[in-house]
Amino acid sequence: MTVQNSEIRQGIKEAFPIVLGYLPLGLTFGVLAKDAGMSAAQATMMSALCFSGAGQYIAIGIMQAGGGIVTIVLANVLVNLRYLLFSASTVPYLKDRVQPLAASLLSYGLTDETYAVAVNRYRKQPATASYMAGLNLTSHLGWIGSTLIGAFLGSFITNTDRLGLGFALPAMYICLLVLMIKRRADLWVAFFTAAACLGIGYLFPATMSNLSNIIIATILGATLGVLINGQR
Repeated sequence: MTVQNSEIRQGIKEAFPIVLGYLPLGLTFGVLAKDAGMSAAQATMMSALCFSGAGQYIAIGIMQAGGGIVTIVLANVLVNLRYLLFSASTVPYLKDRVQPLAASLLSYGLTDETYAVAVNRYRKQPATASYMAGLNLTSHLGWIGSTLIGAFLGSFITNTDRLGLGFALPAMYICLLVLMIKRRADLWVAFFTAAACLGIGYLFPATMSNLSNIIIATILGATLGVLINGQR
């Protein structure tokens, strides 16, 4: 087995837990998309082209509330700004090891989950394009497949809350947070970021949207993390 094939297999292997987590999320999205008036093909195409669980859930919510396409696009741009931070933090691992073009194409599969798994590996093993391909493409296909299943089953599932699927997205983020906490400093940064998000929303409820709170709190938390690492 060549090194390239081994890296691809490793990426696929480490994507399986992500795919298992995507199954209830994609299934729920497919059901909600169907309820919002989208066809199975439209819901599946959205997962293929957008590939942003949070953004897609927001889009469905806006559609059900009667919002327009411009509102959906702006909301998705805002909530997905966090990927600028994610991608920037991977540069030290990818630089001089993965060609910029390959990294740019494969980064289309960058999500909260693939980022957490990839960075956890990059801390121990050198980054490769083959590993990124196995991890990101497998995860993407898992999300598309689960959406397709959910869209087809949408007419048979009328109450996703009764099945507990409504908590699937928060549960996924909690698991990712636990995975990323390796030191006490990481825990303090997590608590600080959560407190900042809640505090901003409490102090400026009329002027700050929930998405703005998340972006600002993320920047503050990342800044604190950099300062802590700089003192080590």
